[in-house]
Amino acid sequence: MKLIATFAALTLMSTSLSGCLLGAAAGAGAIGYDEATEGDGEFDPLEEAYDGDPDTKGPLDDDD
Repeated sequence: MKLIATFAALTLMSTSLSGCLLGAAAGAGAIGYDEATEGDGEFDPLEEAYDGDPDTKGPLDDDD
């Protein structure tokens, strides 16, 4: 019985972790695509996205 419980726990953990890995891979792919197509010659994956609204203030706009 202990073997079955261990196997079930490992199966459930691998299912939940595969979702995390899929999300991380999708995020990395989106950042890579953005950096490859932006054409400014800088690698700045943490830059802010501009939504066209000049009143929008991002977290990097603070002058601390």
